[in-house]
Amino acid sequence: MAIEEIDLYYLTSEDLLRYLPQKNCRECGQNDCRKFADLILSRKARAEECPHLGGEMARVMDAMCALDIRLVESDSMMQKVPDKLVEMNSPDSSSPVLLTSSSIVTIDILKRILTAAGSKAFIVPVDTMGYTLDNSVHENTLTQMGVMKALNGSMIGGMVSHRSLFIPGLAADYKSMVERISRWMVSVGPVSGFELPMFFIDETDK
Repeated sequence: MAIEEIDLYYLTSEDLLRYLPQKNCRECGQNDCRKFADLILSRKARAEECPHLGGEMARVMDAMCALDIRLVESDSMMQKVPDKLVEMNSPDSSSPVLLTSSSIVTIDILKRILTAAGSKAFIVPVDTMGYTLDNSVHENTLTQMGVMKALNGSMIGGMVSHRSLFIPGLAADYKSMVERISRWMVSVGPVSGFELPMFFIDETDK
Protein backbone atom coordinates (compact mmCIF):
# COMPACT_ATOMS: atom_id res chain seq x y z
CA MET A 1 0.00 0.00 0.00
CA ALA A 2 1.46 3.36 -1.03
CA ILE A 3 2.07 5.95 1.68
CA GLU A 4 0.54 9.29 0.74
CA GLU A 5 2.30 12.58 1.42
CA ILE A 6 0.24 15.38 2.91
CA ASP A 7 -0.35 18.29 0.54
CA LEU A 8 1.66 21.13 2.07
CA TYR A 9 0.89 23.70 -0.65
CA TYR A 10 4.49 24.38 -1.55
CA LEU A 11 5.60 27.72 -2.98
CA THR A 12 5.29 28.42 -6.69
CA SER A 13 7.11 30.92 -8.88
CA GLU A 14 3.91 32.99 -8.92
CA ASP A 15 4.03 33.18 -5.12
CA LEU A 16 7.59 34.53 -5.18
CA LEU A 17 6.83 36.95 -7.99
CA ARG A 18 4.35 38.78 -5.76
CA TYR A 19 7.24 39.91 -3.55
CA LEU A 20 9.86 40.66 -6.19
CA PRO A 21 10.17 44.28 -7.46
CA GLN A 22 9.09 43.23 -10.99
CA LYS A 23 11.33 45.86 -12.52
CA ASN A 24 12.78 43.39 -15.04
CA CYS A 25 16.02 45.36 -14.69
CA ARG A 26 18.27 42.35 -15.49
CA GLU A 27 20.70 43.37 -12.74
CA CYS A 28 20.35 39.88 -11.25
CA GLY A 29 21.60 38.40 -14.52
CA GLN A 30 18.19 37.19 -15.71
CA ASN A 31 15.99 38.60 -18.45
CA ASP A 32 13.04 39.22 -16.14
CA CYS A 33 11.78 38.72 -12.59
CA ARG A 34 9.74 35.67 -13.55
CA LYS A 35 12.83 33.78 -14.67
CA PHE A 36 14.60 34.92 -11.51
CA ALA A 37 11.69 33.60 -9.40
CA ASP A 38 11.99 30.21 -11.14
CA LEU A 39 15.69 30.06 -10.29
CA ILE A 40 15.17 31.09 -6.66
CA LEU A 41 12.54 28.40 -6.25
CA SER A 42 14.85 25.75 -7.71
CA ARG A 43 17.70 27.10 -5.53
CA LYS A 44 19.83 27.97 -8.56
CA ALA A 45 19.80 31.62 -7.52
CA ARG A 46 19.36 33.50 -4.27
CA ALA A 47 16.86 36.27 -3.63
CA GLU A 48 19.66 38.35 -2.12
CA GLU A 49 21.09 38.71 -5.64
CA CYS A 50 18.26 41.14 -6.45
CA PRO A 51 19.57 44.67 -5.75
CA HIS A 52 16.04 46.07 -5.38
CA LEU A 53 14.68 43.57 -2.85
CA GLY A 54 14.79 44.47 0.83
CA GLY A 55 17.31 42.54 2.89
CA GLU A 56 14.77 41.00 5.26
CA MET A 57 12.48 39.92 2.44
CA ALA A 58 15.40 38.39 0.56
CA ARG A 59 16.59 36.52 3.65
CA VAL A 60 13.15 35.11 4.37
CA MET A 61 12.49 34.20 0.74
CA ASP A 62 15.73 32.23 0.57
CA ALA A 63 14.95 30.55 3.90
CA MET A 64 11.51 29.46 2.70
CA CYS A 65 12.82 28.07 -0.57
CA ALA A 66 15.46 26.10 1.34
CA LEU A 67 12.96 24.67 3.83
CA ASP A 68 12.11 21.06 3.04
CA ILE A 69 9.17 19.59 4.95
CA ARG A 70 7.77 16.19 4.04
CA LEU A 71 4.91 14.64 5.99
CA VAL A 72 2.99 11.44 5.37
CA GLU A 73 -0.44 10.33 6.49
CA SER A 74 -0.21 8.97 10.04
CA ASP A 75 -2.18 8.30 13.22
CA SER A 76 -1.49 11.87 14.37
CA MET A 77 -3.62 13.31 11.57
CA MET A 78 -6.72 13.81 13.73
CA GLN A 79 -4.96 14.93 16.90
CA LYS A 80 -5.43 18.45 18.27
CA VAL A 81 -2.90 20.69 20.00
CA PRO A 82 -3.79 21.45 23.62
CA ASP A 83 -2.54 25.03 23.37
CA LYS A 84 -5.01 27.91 23.41
CA LEU A 85 -2.32 30.23 22.04
CA VAL A 86 0.99 29.53 20.32
CA GLU A 87 3.62 32.27 20.58
CA MET A 88 6.32 32.23 17.91
CA ASN A 89 9.73 33.85 18.35
CA SER A 90 8.79 36.01 21.36
CA PRO A 91 6.06 38.11 19.73
CA ASP A 92 5.20 41.57 21.05
CA SER A 93 2.02 43.62 21.12
CA SER A 94 2.40 44.63 17.46
CA SER A 95 2.95 41.10 16.13
CA PRO A 96 0.45 39.55 13.70
CA VAL A 97 -2.28 37.18 14.87
CA LEU A 98 -3.10 34.13 12.77
CA LEU A 99 -6.30 32.15 13.22
CA THR A 100 -6.06 28.56 12.00
CA SER A 101 -6.94 24.93 12.64
CA SER A 102 -6.04 23.18 15.91
CA SER A 103 -4.71 20.14 14.04
CA ILE A 104 -1.37 19.01 15.41
CA VAL A 105 -0.19 18.70 11.81
CA THR A 106 -1.23 22.25 10.84
CA ILE A 107 0.38 23.77 13.93
CA ASP A 108 3.57 21.72 13.53
CA ILE A 109 4.01 22.89 9.94
CA LEU A 110 3.42 26.53 10.90
CA LYS A 111 5.91 26.25 13.75
CA ARG A 112 8.59 24.91 11.42
CA ILE A 113 7.94 27.62 8.85
CA LEU A 114 7.87 30.55 11.28
CA THR A 115 10.90 29.23 13.16
CA ALA A 116 12.93 28.97 9.96
CA ALA A 117 11.91 32.51 8.99
CA GLY A 118 12.35 33.95 12.47
CA SER A 119 8.89 35.51 12.16
CA LYS A 120 7.17 36.80 15.28
CA ALA A 121 3.51 35.86 15.44
CA PHE A 122 0.65 34.67 17.61
CA ILE A 123 -1.23 31.58 16.43
CA VAL A 124 -4.77 31.06 17.68
CA PRO A 125 -5.83 27.42 17.10
CA VAL A 126 -9.56 26.89 16.51
CA ASP A 127 -10.97 23.50 17.50
CA THR A 128 -11.73 21.91 14.12
CA MET A 129 -12.22 18.38 15.52
CA GLY A 130 -8.68 17.45 14.57
CA TYR A 131 -9.00 18.33 10.90
CA THR A 132 -6.16 20.15 9.19
CA LEU A 133 -7.05 23.58 7.87
CA ASP A 134 -7.83 22.47 4.31
CA ASN A 135 -9.90 19.52 5.51
CA SER A 136 -11.71 21.62 8.11
CA VAL A 137 -12.88 23.91 5.31
CA HIS A 138 -14.02 20.92 3.28
CA GLU A 139 -15.82 19.36 6.26
CA ASN A 140 -17.11 22.73 7.54
CA THR A 141 -15.67 22.23 11.04
CA LEU A 142 -14.36 25.81 11.27
CA THR A 143 -17.44 27.08 13.09
CA GLN A 144 -18.64 30.34 14.62
CA MET A 145 -18.66 28.78 18.09
CA GLY A 146 -15.16 27.42 17.55
CA VAL A 147 -13.83 30.83 16.52
CA MET A 148 -15.48 32.54 19.49
CA LYS A 149 -14.13 30.00 21.98
CA ALA A 150 -10.64 30.16 20.47
CA LEU A 151 -10.41 33.94 20.64
CA ASN A 152 -11.84 34.16 24.15
CA GLY A 153 -9.77 31.24 25.42
CA SER A 154 -6.51 32.58 24.00
CA MET A 155 -7.02 35.98 25.66
CA ILE A 156 -5.24 37.44 22.64
CA GLY A 157 -7.26 40.66 22.87
CA GLY A 158 -5.31 41.72 25.94
CA MET A 159 -1.92 40.83 24.44
CA VAL A 160 -1.84 42.94 21.28
CA SER A 161 -2.23 46.65 20.58
CA HIS A 162 -4.23 46.11 17.38
CA ARG A 163 -7.39 44.38 16.28
CA SER A 164 -6.22 42.68 13.10
CA LEU A 165 -6.54 38.98 12.39
CA PHE A 166 -5.18 36.94 9.51
CA ILE A 167 -6.86 33.80 8.23
CA PRO A 168 -5.25 31.39 5.73
CA GLY A 169 -6.14 31.77 2.05
CA LEU A 170 -7.81 28.37 2.12
CA ALA A 171 -10.35 29.80 4.58
CA ALA A 172 -11.08 32.95 2.57
CA ASP A 173 -14.81 32.20 2.48
CA TYR A 174 -14.91 32.49 6.27
CA LYS A 175 -13.70 36.09 6.34
CA SER A 176 -17.07 37.74 6.98
CA MET A 177 -18.02 35.16 9.61
CA VAL A 178 -14.78 35.67 11.53
CA GLU A 179 -15.16 39.46 11.33
CA ARG A 180 -18.70 39.23 12.64
CA ILE A 181 -17.77 36.95 15.53
CA SER A 182 -14.49 38.63 16.50
CA ARG A 183 -15.30 42.23 15.64
CA TRP A 184 -11.69 42.44 14.49
CA MET A 185 -10.46 43.45 11.04
CA VAL A 186 -9.80 40.22 9.15
CA SER A 187 -7.36 39.91 6.25
CA VAL A 188 -6.98 36.85 4.06
CA GLY A 189 -3.45 35.52 3.95
CA PRO A 190 -1.80 33.22 1.40
CA VAL A 191 -2.79 29.65 0.62
CA SER A 192 0.76 28.41 1.11
CA GLY A 193 2.05 28.53 4.66
CA PHE A 194 5.54 28.88 3.20
CA GLU A 195 4.47 32.25 1.82
CA LEU A 196 3.24 33.48 5.19
CA PRO A 197 6.53 35.04 6.47
CA MET A 198 6.88 37.04 3.24
CA PHE A 199 3.24 38.07 3.44
CA PHE A 200 3.75 39.36 7.00
CA ILE A 201 6.75 41.45 5.92
CA ASP A 202 4.81 42.88 2.98
CA GLU A 203 1.85 43.77 5.22
CA THR A 204 4.15 45.49 7.72
CA ASP A 205 5.73 47.59 4.97
CA LYS A 206 2.37 48.89 3.69
